[in-house]
Amino acid sequence: MRVLYVSQYFVSANQPGGVRHWQHTRALAQAGHEVSVVTSYVQHKERTIPERYAGRRIVRETEDGLDMWRVYSTPGYGRDLRSRLGNYASFAWWASVAMTRVPKPKVVVASSPSLPAAGAAAVLAMVRRAPFVLEIRDLWPDSAVTMGLVNDRATIAAATRLERFCYRRADRIIALTEGIRDGIIAKGVPERKVTLITNGVDLDEAGGEQAPAAIPGVPDDAVVAMYVGNHGTYSSLGTVLEAADLLRGRPEIRVVLVGGGDQKARLVEQAARMELPNVVFADSVPKREVPAVIARADVCLLPYQDRDLFAGALPNKVFDYMAAARPILASAPEGELTRLIREAGCGVCTPPEDARAMADAIAALADDPGRKAMGRRGLAVALDRYDRRVLAKRFVGVVESAA
Repeated sequence: MRVLYVSQYFVSANQPGGVRHWQHTRALAQAGHEVSVVTSYVQHKERTIPERYAGRRIVRETEDGLDMWRVYSTPGYGRDLRSRLGNYASFAWWASVAMTRVPKPKVVVASSPSLPAAGAAAVLAMVRRAPFVLEIRDLWPDSAVTMGLVNDRATIAAATRLERFCYRRADRIIALTEGIRDGIIAKGVPERKVTLITNGVDLDEAGGEQAPAAIPGVPDDAVVAMYVGNHGTYSSLGTVLEAADLLRGRPEIRVVLVGGGDQKARLVEQAARMELPNVVFADSVPKREVPAVIARADVCLLPYQDRDLFAGALPNKVFDYMAAARPILASAPEGELTRLIREAGCGVCTPPEDARAMADAIAALADDPGRKAMGRRGLAVALDRYDRRVLAKRFVGVVESAA
């Protein structure tokens, strides 16, 4: 059958970011389905447009056995509401145009955020009389309101109505975390409609056996506390810099921040003002190169803000860290992430936005001869419970059951 899959943020292994959509759509294709993907050609981590797409609004390509429809969206946005809504709306518009050109699908799948594009996909499914499967990776607009990114009452009301419309139209709903699943059900969605499919690990990349990547500015004998991911609104990377300031007396420890994002320039400037000799910033790398980068880490960092929203967080990064058999230091509210780390025995949890606790934990892990055993325990749990191939098959099963 033909499946139409709509996601503004679609990343392959050759790009920075999470590859959940790429893995799931390839699993659909490998199961014998014809898959058309509508996504943006904007590199969403860098907010740039590849030269080959300049001046074009809709481009159809074939990639990894997928029928790819890449469309325009405004390439940059900051924390202001207007630019964010412009980014979402421009993608939803051009995605809608592309969706009308895709051969009639048997099932329509949309991943949110962005919510406007999911709404457009829900309308298309209704017009084409096709079942609609909705994946929720973020409880938007709730998360945006909690973070203070959206505070206009009219916008919140409109987004809430759109969210409810998508839930009503969905025949199946996929939740990324337990917290998201519970949040959806709390909004009145029948539990039978909701399936939990978390992120996971790729077995062929797991085990931490990759040769470590060389990172400029990091001595070969340094103990590395590393963060890999988006330098954006949700991560409390300012706390990491404050912890590095407290670790000046441990010159063998380096704090390495790998990635890009709308907050990176501000963080680099802050580190320069603090004159931190032990902090190194590194650029984003394609997903396929992430294991080698993490292989250089001795401790992996997951710093979150002190907000209830993040009690339900279970980011893709935690699975990358577990797959690399590295101990994890989670500075996060008590919840899904801290529970996993404690149950797996694969790291340490400290209160969110507590730089002193983070610094002390980094120093303790640097001195702990058992930190490698922590990493191995995390790897064992990841392989047992979060095999991405098993999770992808579950996704395929949900889509097929909706047909």
